[in-house]
Amino acid sequence: MGSNKDIMHQFARQEINRFLSTYDGWKITPSSSSGGYDQEFIAERTISGKKESKKVLVSFEKTVPKEKLESMRSSITGPYGQVQKSDILLIVPQNADTSTVPDDIRISFMNSFSFDGDILVWTKKPVQKSVEEKTKAKVSAK
Repeated sequence: MGSNKDIMHQFARQEINRFLSTYDGWKITPSSSSGGYDQEFIAERTISGKKESKKVLVSFEKTVPKEKLESMRSSITGPYGQVQKSDILLIVPQNADTSTVPDDIRISFMNSFSFDGDILVWTKKPVQKSVEEKTKAKVSAK
């Protein structure tokens, strides 16, 4: 049986892993308040005895709604009731309108999606050398 997660959420998770790698100690958990294609995550790690946390919003919309960004400004409560300050990372498709995003929010652009006008387009990886070019390179190397 396959996974029942939406494919867009899998792409969102891949984009987060590009910026916050588990190799660097980041533990990424989806937030319960997210819904639809846009999804919120909380990323946490402990480094040099200090706890670091980030709130991540992955949005597939052309213009990010201000209410989503404002709801992310609330603080995170730790396991023992302590309040943690967290940075906010916004991940959006390339060519998205980020003019309304406040300066204190870090913006990163997806590799896998972009906007072509008002249409969300899946950006495929660039094609590697064709078979003909590889054989020409082997022949010229001989």
